[in-house]
Amino acid sequence: MVSYFRYWGKAEKNGLSFHMLPYHCLDIAAVGNTLLTGRPEILHRFTESTGLGATTCRHLLILFLALHDIGKFSETFQNLRPDLLERLQGRCFNKPYSVRHDSLGNLLWSKVLWDAFKENTSASFLDFDHYSDYWQEIFEVIAKACTGHHGSPPRLTGPNGLGLRFSAYFGRDASTAAIEFLHDFGEFLTDNLGPVGELSSPIQIYDSIRKTSWLISGFAVLCDWIGSNSGWFPFSETPMPLTEYWQSLAVPRADRAVREAGIGPASPRPSASPFSDMFPFIKEPTPLQRHVIECPVALSPQLFILEDVTGSGKTEAALLLAQSLMLKRQGNGLFIALPTMATSNAMYERVAATYKTLFTDDSSPSIVLAHGARHLSESFLRSISQDQDGQLSYGTDEDTAVAQCSSWLADNRKKALLADVGVGTLDQALLAILPSRFQSLRLFGLVGHILIVDEVHAYDAYMNKLLQTLLSFHAALGGSAILLSATLPVQVRQDLVKSFARGLGMETFAPVVSRAYPLATHFSRDEGCVETPVAATTKRRISVAVRNVPEREEVERLIISAAKQGKCVCWIRNTVHDAMTGFENIRAIIGAERVMLFHARFAMGDRLDIETAVCTSFGKQSGENQRRGKVLIATQVVEQSLDLDFDLLISDLAPMDLLIQRAGRLHRHLRDERGNLLPVYAGADRREAPVFIIHGPLPEDNVQADWFKSAFPKAAFVYPSHGCLWLTSRLLCEARVLRMPDDARELVETVFCDDADGRIPEKLRRLDLDAEAKQQAERSLANINMLKLEQGYEATPNQWLEDMCTPTRLGEIESTVRLARWDGGKLTPWYSKGGLFPWDMSQLSLRSAIVHAETDHADPVLRGELERLKIHLPDKGKWSILVALSPQADGIWRGSATDRNGGIVEISYNPTLGVSVTKKEG
Repeated sequence: MVSYFRYWGKAEKNGLSFHMLPYHCLDIAAVGNTLLTGRPEILHRFTESTGLGATTCRHLLILFLALHDIGKFSETFQNLRPDLLERLQGRCFNKPYSVRHDSLGNLLWSKVLWDAFKENTSASFLDFDHYSDYWQEIFEVIAKACTGHHGSPPRLTGPNGLGLRFSAYFGRDASTAAIEFLHDFGEFLTDNLGPVGELSSPIQIYDSIRKTSWLISGFAVLCDWIGSNSGWFPFSETPMPLTEYWQSLAVPRADRAVREAGIGPASPRPSASPFSDMFPFIKEPTPLQRHVIECPVALSPQLFILEDVTGSGKTEAALLLAQSLMLKRQGNGLFIALPTMATSNAMYERVAATYKTLFTDDSSPSIVLAHGARHLSESFLRSISQDQDGQLSYGTDEDTAVAQCSSWLADNRKKALLADVGVGTLDQALLAILPSRFQSLRLFGLVGHILIVDEVHAYDAYMNKLLQTLLSFHAALGGSAILLSATLPVQVRQDLVKSFARGLGMETFAPVVSRAYPLATHFSRDEGCVETPVAATTKRRISVAVRNVPEREEVERLIISAAKQGKCVCWIRNTVHDAMTGFENIRAIIGAERVMLFHARFAMGDRLDIETAVCTSFGKQSGENQRRGKVLIATQVVEQSLDLDFDLLISDLAPMDLLIQRAGRLHRHLRDERGNLLPVYAGADRREAPVFIIHGPLPEDNVQADWFKSAFPKAAFVYPSHGCLWLTSRLLCEARVLRMPDDARELVETVFCDDADGRIPEKLRRLDLDAEAKQQAERSLANINMLKLEQGYEATPNQWLEDMCTPTRLGEIESTVRLARWDGGKLTPWYSKGGLFPWDMSQLSLRSAIVHAETDHADPVLRGELERLKIHLPDKGKWSILVALSPQADGIWRGSATDRNGGIVEISYNPTLGVSVTKKEG
């Protein structure tokens, strides 16, 4: 028997059945072969990125996929099943499995297989006489990418921090078996794929191979997850020639697996009338939509930045543009990234209704929702149940490929970037350029898609820097992107274009200069940067009177007066605390039935219910009966992607770009004088002239450093650039009117340009310098955390550490808090309408410094019930804090927890107000 048939590769957990290691290796190689053959765009991406010819590229990818699990030849791995070790090799082994097989595979390649590879017929096309060292480095890069298929690059050190000693993990027999497998499979490839022609100097492709290693690793992970599913690849224990196994079992199984995994290609639909085909319910395109239909699309990676007012149809424009890019073979699908889970849910609903029009009728395109609470979306679960017959399992990452594969088929946060259409939070895309587990799979999926990022203005300095890095990776590996925003300062737009250009290897190009608005910016290698002014949408041309009201009592009086007149009103506050205070004051006067509170500090189920009620009362389809006299007190949750329309809008003072975004919720749709929706051809809105009230201190000349903080003690920490706020207020006070879109660009540039400091009072200027220093520190932290494209897929000293969790966004660490009702004998989920996920619907996030751990309750009955319940929670209570709430006479439910210092805090909850936390005396 050939020596490599004495090694097992996969085995039943509690049984005797096993899969021979060479067969498992061929399974994964066969999956790669099926994908490279059936999805030619994947092979094209590799050839474009590496500079290798198609035959060479395919040959090497299949070879190294077959070597992905060579670390399992290690005696320490084989001893994980001593019974199989004795059965196959007739011996015992007593060394522990302390280093993972992916790292051992890389060790085996570098110490033994490289020398064997040089003698192999697979390597006959390489010039080892002149470039041996270069070729060795190149193939070490490829080997690391393929052996490092378990979520992170192979490690070069053991648990003790010292270098790995080869003899501690591999004996002579293991080395011999691995060499024989390399030789036999290499000859098989040469016989079946034919010889590979001569290559040019490895010096020319060294850098490109290192960059492409990110894609190679992602491809290896994908093939391994599919090829590790025993439902598609049953275990085989009987030795047979590799050629026979490949042709009769591996390839047919791989063809079926790829087909059933749902990652087959979906063809884009060509159309002579793309707008009417995609949006038959809309009469005619907006100027921005018409522009993207008519604009030329390059045959190479490119970046679009679309800036227009809220409600101008930017999402529809992005979908039209994505279809044009796909027809030009610049992507096989799309991923839409948004700031929050709530905005992702709303976008998913919109895209799910139209995404199939992007593809031909004979395609079966997939769509998934990607964020941490995607399983709470009923529409998403319905779409999954329609597309998959198997049962869903929302698992977590485990160490085996089978668990990962099972998790991948059900956990669509990972699959989202492989599906034809994905919608999710930007975090899911940013994980592709951070040292997070399986980032390479995310990156591989993303590069094949058009990346659409909405609400680009909404991200802070840290996330913006990560987004720039993502654009560099995306461009370098052949991807195109579309960025959407209401307004962007010229400098931010320049940084985004520069990042994409850097990915293309372009260091010099004409800078962005246009101050037109609306504006479409298009960047490509051939054309450079092209800025095209776009006409404004007629229905979004609006002139809004702006008033500054410094007194809170006056704001509340205006709200009450407007509500009594039958108007619907929204007051956007900058903190949850201020929103609660405003809500209680208004409710005390006009009654609870006419005022709603909406912020992020509700249990998930309550928050979703409130969001539905808000959209019903103030959404596009709302009418006189739903809107009349209603008041909404909300935080920033209403800024983005919710299609809301108010008669009167009030906002606490915020940065200029956010105020412009908020103003888009004022008279958003045409309505009659009673608030009923009018058809788009009706002409003008029939309501009273719109008024935008800014609540904040007056922007006087000689203000003190506490100018903003004295008015908004808590919001002062939310928006720390108080000089920027002063200048925003001053400009709006002077203008007294906001003409959209005419004034948008000038207002934003005046506030955020380099010369703005000269207009800001000196005492506030110091605060802005402090805020800028903090933002610079955030950018520096992002630079430390992010992966470096040119380094390739390789473990670096300060990244990929086992206990390291690199964040996609900054801010204080938050605790997941699950609320439970306590009746004195039993604990039940707070949200009783939670369906399949009652505990997820009963949870919220609170700052870990304030709510850090559970209370050690004195009541033995409650203590026992808490312990009993934990084993039934989604995470077994390991990553969450369970708070038992008891009803009080005032209608508030109260419980307790401990803060970071061990002090007792009281947690109060009400489904109308949300949660509040107060520290108990002593």
